[in-house]
Amino acid sequence: MKIKLSGLCLLLLLNVLGLKGQSPADQVDMRMGTYGAGHCVVGSQLPHGSINPSPQTANGGHGGYVTGQPIRGFGQLHVSGTGWSRYGQILLSPQTGFNPEETGHDSPLSDEEARPYYYRAGLDRYGITAEVAPTHHCAIYRFSFPPTDEGNILLDVAHNIPQHIVPEVRGRFHGGEINYDHARQLLTGWGEYSGGFGSGERYKVYFAIEADGTVQEAQVTDRGDSTLYARLRLKENPGTVNLRVGISLKSTDNALHFLQEEVAGKDLDSVKQAARQTWNRTLSAIRVQGGSEDEERLFYTTLYHSFLMPRDRTGDNPGWDSTASHLDDHYCIWDTWRTKYPLMVLLQESFVAKTVDSFIDRFRHNGVCNPTFTSSLDWGSKQGGDDVENVIADAIVKGVKGIDRDKAYELMKWNAFHMRSHDYQQLGWEPETGGIMSCSAGLEYAYNDFCTAQVAALMGDSLTHNRLVQRSGSWKQLFNPTAESFSYKGFVTPRQPDGRWVSIDPAKNYGSWVEYFYEGNSWTYTLFVPHQADQLIVACGGRKEMIHRLSYGFDHKLISLNNEPGFLSPFLFIHCGRPDLAAHYVRQIRQSNFSLQRGYADNEDSGTMGAWYVFTSIGLFPNAGQDFYYLLPPAFSDVELLMENGKKLSIHTVKDTPDACYIKSVSLNGKVLDRGWIYHREIAQGATLTFELTAEGGL
Repeated sequence: MKIKLSGLCLLLLLNVLGLKGQSPADQVDMRMGTYGAGHCVVGSQLPHGSINPSPQTANGGHGGYVTGQPIRGFGQLHVSGTGWSRYGQILLSPQTGFNPEETGHDSPLSDEEARPYYYRAGLDRYGITAEVAPTHHCAIYRFSFPPTDEGNILLDVAHNIPQHIVPEVRGRFHGGEINYDHARQLLTGWGEYSGGFGSGERYKVYFAIEADGTVQEAQVTDRGDSTLYARLRLKENPGTVNLRVGISLKSTDNALHFLQEEVAGKDLDSVKQAARQTWNRTLSAIRVQGGSEDEERLFYTTLYHSFLMPRDRTGDNPGWDSTASHLDDHYCIWDTWRTKYPLMVLLQESFVAKTVDSFIDRFRHNGVCNPTFTSSLDWGSKQGGDDVENVIADAIVKGVKGIDRDKAYELMKWNAFHMRSHDYQQLGWEPETGGIMSCSAGLEYAYNDFCTAQVAALMGDSLTHNRLVQRSGSWKQLFNPTAESFSYKGFVTPRQPDGRWVSIDPAKNYGSWVEYFYEGNSWTYTLFVPHQADQLIVACGGRKEMIHRLSYGFDHKLISLNNEPGFLSPFLFIHCGRPDLAAHYVRQIRQSNFSLQRGYADNEDSGTMGAWYVFTSIGLFPNAGQDFYYLLPPAFSDVELLMENGKKLSIHTVKDTPDACYIKSVSLNGKVLDRGWIYHREIAQGATLTFELTAEGGL
């Protein structure tokens, strides 16, 4: 019996360990995306944790941290992978001597170790070693001081990234308070802030910080909305100082509650070990074999990034008292509906159900549920359409359990007839009136309508279904068959309310919040018709012409996958009967846009780019909002995906030559498929997929 138990423990250990002998959590490269345009955060957190304690550096950019810069301190809240910053508050800076000025305590660092569950660095200016490990709402810090009678810790409540690290974001501190109970070695308080991506309204961050008896006194300096900090004077030769930090967006009472529930009486090592186990359990939901060490590290790093945002702040909603789920920092759904949420459907459907529950709760209390909200505040501006509906539709058509379908459908239906623009509802398509980006918004509205129409059919609402199916074809009203670019004809272009076309260059790339298209060009956006790909191909001249058009667009960098609107464009090759070309260009994009050394080609976007890489690594890609996945050659010889329901999807690859990279056939449970996609229902209860690959492209 003893021998059998040991063998079982060994088997469980081997199941967690990666092929190269490291656990999945230890294969994550936390620095990937902290440089360049990725804007990822180097600090640790738990999956969808409410807080993300992380070092911040001088010139730290929108993520707050850039490798090679001196450390300014440790903030408790961050957003990861975004193109515009927010948060960074409740900054802790251990020092010998004391300097409270914003740039007065930067320290070069050494001996840095960054893990999903733990961060450590030596602060060379002071001879201090700083360590931190997270729980869901809390962090525990361990500062190891050299012998000194000048040990101090700065608690800076005024500091925030949008104001002090990237001031172009125009953040503001609006005051707050710090209270100190010496007998309990407890600091409590809050700060009020505005600025950063999303709503411009003010929000508060509450804290509770417990020291371990080494604080001799706390001196508070409060200059209104310009300065608020506490100097924690430490006892002589303090040695190791432990701080336990609880953070809430609702109240000091919540921060104290989190502190008591999650870290009271615990040391850093036990919190670190628990966080490591959580990440290993989460990341080992997908196990891969047959890649190099760097390929596995890249895979688990992108999988890690897929589990960071949004934040699960259930029970900590500052807007209203509710027992419903509260998922916050959707930054934003315009990105995450395409890959991040479909990946969660496969791996953690309960999280998707909680998200939909939070949408319903927000709609019930606010009367709206916009695609972007952060700090629990709605933001009325849309990057595209009403993409909350796409997340809900993706969950419902795939049978995600735990969703109140009646209430979810009520939200979707309300959006369809109230959140679309007045012009769109009157004309049946989005005209150019100088307001929202008419072309990209019109295309997304059409797909939103299709997503809601699917759910209407499932709910037995045939009237709404028929109406929205008809409206989902409104993209055709923006398809100008005479528009031409590089000898190719037929592009989406702006159209005035009276029907007149606006002449544009389809190859011109537009930025954020400008006319016609949001962050893209017509070459890319014209291909965004996820629900009527075959009709789009006909409009563009048929399969042969579309194959030429796609190849030319990719080869000449006219179609971009650096941003979300182009995600589905390579898979149009499959509709054209050329899955080999889909495989070719996806492989090319994987190699050029994702790298441990270079990071991401653009913003990581709250798990969206990470999930793109994960999907293309395992041989599936979602047409999000619908119930199928495109098939493409997996990047690994063996993949085992464990779903939350306990069922396993096993994916095996057989190559006829070592360099084989095109699909010859795909078998589902031993039966060869005659299509380039697979339905969710075919794998939801477990399945075995076998890819036979060949070195020869074409048919």
